[in-house]
Amino acid sequence: MSENTRRAKALMRRVLRDRRRDTSQEASRSVLDIEKWPQKWQDKVKTARYIAAYMPIDEELHLDDLLRSLPVKTCFPRVEGDDIVFYEAGEADMFETGSFSIPEPQTDLPKVDPSMIDLVLVPGMAYDLSGTRLGRGKGYYDRFFGSLGERPACIGVVAEKNVFSAFPKDAWDLSVDALLTEASFTELSDTKENEVEQ
Repeated sequence: MSENTRRAKALMRRVLRDRRRDTSQEASRSVLDIEKWPQKWQDKVKTARYIAAYMPIDEELHLDDLLRSLPVKTCFPRVEGDDIVFYEAGEADMFETGSFSIPEPQTDLPKVDPSMIDLVLVPGMAYDLSGTRLGRGKGYYDRFFGSLGERPACIGVVAEKNVFSAFPKDAWDLSVDALLTEASFTELSDTKENEVEQ
């Protein structure tokens, strides 16, 4: 990572955290209803063996309504050392407060082999329009995807206000296949004509 890129990312994270504090009274927001996603992505959901999700913190978009409507098994990340490991889970009482005060699945739940995960909902502090993710700086998702032979389909989940035209990136930064916000679903592998809005 170049020093300029490192500094630019640190500045972006600081600005986003400051902006989050200024809007801390905002109501929790949920992602766009799955019925409004492109049919191709609805089909990916229906045929997935596992969908990897997340428990939201700060201003991350909530997945509750979406998760209730999913017809397939879900799994959630747990920090173990320098990595994240996914465990099968679907009920709130299967979680405990884990690393960084994020709810994590309990260790007595079944671990999910990454090869069984067909779709990942990836939270981010911000994304750009090419799908590059700005995470919190710990690199868990970058390492997870970097360790896979074949990557599952990835949907970046982020508040609409935190989608930017572009920002500095490193070669290992995760790029997703689509962006999901509270108001839109944008498929990034194709043209802007594929954007679906609420």
